[in-house]
Amino acid sequence: MSGYRGNKRQHYVKGSARRGRDHENVAVDENNPIIQCFREYATILDAKHDKYERIVKISRDITIESKRIIFLLHTIDPRKNNLQKVCNEAKDRLEAIFRNHFVNIAKELKDQDPYQYTRAYTNGMQEFIEAYTFYEYSCGMNISHWDAIQKKLTYSSDQNVDSPSNARSIAEKPLNEPTDAEPDEQKRSNETTGETMKLTCLLHPQDFVLGLGDLSGEIMRTCINSLGSGNSESCFLHCRFMQELYKGFLSVTSIRSRDFSHKMMTLRQSLLKSENVCYNVTVRGGEAAKWGTTDETSGAMFQLQPSKDDDDEGVYF
Repeated sequence: MSGYRGNKRQHYVKGSARRGRDHENVAVDENNPIIQCFREYATILDAKHDKYERIVKISRDITIESKRIIFLLHTIDPRKNNLQKVCNEAKDRLEAIFRNHFVNIAKELKDQDPYQYTRAYTNGMQEFIEAYTFYEYSCGMNISHWDAIQKKLTYSSDQNVDSPSNARSIAEKPLNEPTDAEPDEQKRSNETTGETMKLTCLLHPQDFVLGLGDLSGEIMRTCINSLGSGNSESCFLHCRFMQELYKGFLSVTSIRSRDFSHKMMTLRQSLLKSENVCYNVTVRGGEAAKWGTTDETSGAMFQLQPSKDDDDEGVYF
């Protein structure tokens, strides 16, 4: 009985292979409307995938440069009195990202639905928001609102100009000044260059919030480095800011992102490490500075890991 089934199965395979060879010899009618539709769909999908990959490459460049800016900001040391020098250099490099990278993404998103490509540059955008807000925090400035950064990601250029270098950002002013253009300036621009168009690189609000969540890690490192440099008073300022940031994250009720939960966990761990630093400063006093070095043995004193049973008590207003 088993042999009969095996022969029958073998016969079926041979028959299917013969029918497959017969179909290979059939010519495709290119004039068929269905074939033409699928050819058109294939062209559209290939163009979309190519555009997606180009945006991913730009996002990688933004990520690399943003990490370098963060490393640069961590070199601020009150003992060297290099705050102004480092902030000016970071400011120039952030403005270069606006001019050279985000404008290319804005040109790629021209006449496209930007929400179809947000996943292509979400990593670069979050890293940039982390670097941008960390720059503002390190320089003693207020953290910019989402709308202010979105205005800086809006560009205007002539309709007959395709080069990214000719695109002019509406937010060409320094990073710490208002971004609204003067009416007279807009009028002169329209008179000299003719009809202009706007190119926008979408800053998704979710990417902005997730970038702020990454900011907590940099502030925690700044808090520990401040203790190592002997500036123990600033540790309490850093910790207080992180407490306010954590309270704002806890106030978000409608969570629609899986990444948000991971950011919350990372934010809480960074806050606990900063609070542990402040606790050691309060208890040990001047002796706490020698525990604030960056080596593994001393830094392990501040690696407080909450247990799974340690539920968050939440925030009360």
